[in-house]
Amino acid sequence: MRMIESFGIWSRLLSIVFVSILLGITPISSSAEQVSEISETNAPSTGESLFREKCLACHSLGVFIPTIAGLTNLSRHKIYETMRNGIMRDPAAGLNNDQLGAIADYLTSLKSNQSLTSTQPSQDRFCKQPLSLVKSTSHEWTGWAPDNTNTRFLNDTKLSPKQVRSLQLKWAFVFPDTATTLSSENQPTVSNGWLYISSRAGIVYALDAYNGCIHWSFEADAGIRSAIVVADQKVLFGDYQANVYALDASRGELIWKSTIDKQATARVSGNITVNASKVFIPVSSMQETYGAHKKLPCCRFRGSVVALDLANGERIWKTYMIDTAAAEIGTTVLGIKRYGPSGVPVWSVPTVDVGRNLLYISTGNQYTEPVVEESDAIVALDLDTGDKRWLRNFAPEHMNKQDIYHFGCEAWVDETRSTCSPINPKGQGDREFGAPVVLTTLDDGSELLLAGSKDGMMYALDPDHNGKLIWEKRLGRGGELGGIQYGFATDGERAFVPISDVNADFKADGALISLDIKTGKVNWRMPSPDDTCEGKPAPCNNALTAAVTLTPQIIFAGSIDGYLRAYQVQDGQLIWEYDTTQIVKGVNGLEGHGGSIGTAGPTITDNMLYQTSGYGGILAGMPGNVLLAFEFTSQ
Repeated sequence: MRMIESFGIWSRLLSIVFVSILLGITPISSSAEQVSEISETNAPSTGESLFREKCLACHSLGVFIPTIAGLTNLSRHKIYETMRNGIMRDPAAGLNNDQLGAIADYLTSLKSNQSLTSTQPSQDRFCKQPLSLVKSTSHEWTGWAPDNTNTRFLNDTKLSPKQVRSLQLKWAFVFPDTATTLSSENQPTVSNGWLYISSRAGIVYALDAYNGCIHWSFEADAGIRSAIVVADQKVLFGDYQANVYALDASRGELIWKSTIDKQATARVSGNITVNASKVFIPVSSMQETYGAHKKLPCCRFRGSVVALDLANGERIWKTYMIDTAAAEIGTTVLGIKRYGPSGVPVWSVPTVDVGRNLLYISTGNQYTEPVVEESDAIVALDLDTGDKRWLRNFAPEHMNKQDIYHFGCEAWVDETRSTCSPINPKGQGDREFGAPVVLTTLDDGSELLLAGSKDGMMYALDPDHNGKLIWEKRLGRGGELGGIQYGFATDGERAFVPISDVNADFKADGALISLDIKTGKVNWRMPSPDDTCEGKPAPCNNALTAAVTLTPQIIFAGSIDGYLRAYQVQDGQLIWEYDTTQIVKGVNGLEGHGGSIGTAGPTITDNMLYQTSGYGGILAGMPGNVLLAFEFTSQ
């Protein structure tokens, strides 16, 4: 299998920043030099000066925030609108339209000698058959998981090891390089023989699930990270400007759009859930990254969950995780005002419990104090009203149950941690929940709630007794990058949990763990291979952060090293693997490559398996831009 020799300018700059961090070089200085090297004049333009003053401190970091090279992938209009009406409204506060335009002109000029890739596919890549949902699939995968309990278990898919070993790549789809990061981390959805996939560039594609031809495409107002949900002949998703959309599933035409949060940095980064006539959306934020900018006040955002009417997008209820709005709580050493309490974003998919009429939510950390119980918690909301019925806080004991953190708490951002909460002087934090709560049924008919945290902890809760803790088990060391990151799977007897455990030097102790869900006892632990990164760019390691997918005999898990692997359920034996970082030619005529598998697990329907590859948004994985469609060729 041929490995990638080059990932292009974005990856090269990312690697420079990565090495700078490891060597103790200030990232801001290196990126400032990059700007000067790219600039065609010795005297900075107005746009360049404004960019240095307002934007460079954050965009030089290369972590969670687009690099300068990534920004040049955007059109002038997209850059301008992001500052004027999008998630960059707060950093751009005080700039007039001419100044916003000057920054947009400057960034666009950095790539003036290169033509931007079109976001629209060429007509010869569209399907020839009529636009109607005429095919059927024996197994539907209509959201983040096959059903709203989020077990990620396909109990009636009888895949054997022989069938898995027969997996072969049938076709690939390459996403145009038009986003700020080269990333293909969103999970595909399959319904009625159609595959729906969103992208960080804000494009939704409806493809033929069997050959990859394009039925239609739709461009949203901002980038998309959430998986598509198909319900009532509608395609539903959220974007990075906290908009939620409903499209006609067969034509891609907009039915309704609803903005669910007006805060400048609010976004839908988690996956949404549909139950009956309601659409449930988690609301997260980019505000956690603002702590990297010493001159920006931090923080006011409050995470929430919103319920919309499936038919028309009208709001039914909205529940904030922090009950009261943030108030002024002091100033930083530079005299910049601080606000709190803030944070507690929701960036995992909600789980539905129809029998108890509850919606289960796992929550993120706080950004600023005072401490609230909803941080790092499992929360049960009433499906009809959104009222909080019960909650269990699991902020780590070793942090005094005070997980208060933002980017300014990182020493490589600010050695003094001058903008971090005074009750977190050492900067330790970010041990929240990113994986959803899972509702599973045991062999005796009783039910159990399972939850896994970035602190490396696994919990079992009793849904009949307001989430009473049954057992807890430490499975990993934990940290900012997990622990348990995006999702695990269970068959009602065992849970299969991917472990990240990335070290300070960006190496990892990744593993896949099987445990008995009645007791928390570990059945087996399979370390992820650690010899697969030769010839690949940093950061490549053996961390397992992506969600896994389970069938009765096989568990599928993707890794930051770019491999998709299949293990036997009974003993963890590796039976198949595929390096997704290879260069491929897409059925849409573009050439691309995979990278790390960082968030989305594989989608399995009929005799097909689909996996996106490319985790380029942060310094935790290799970029890539492909959707790979595999076929089981043996019965």
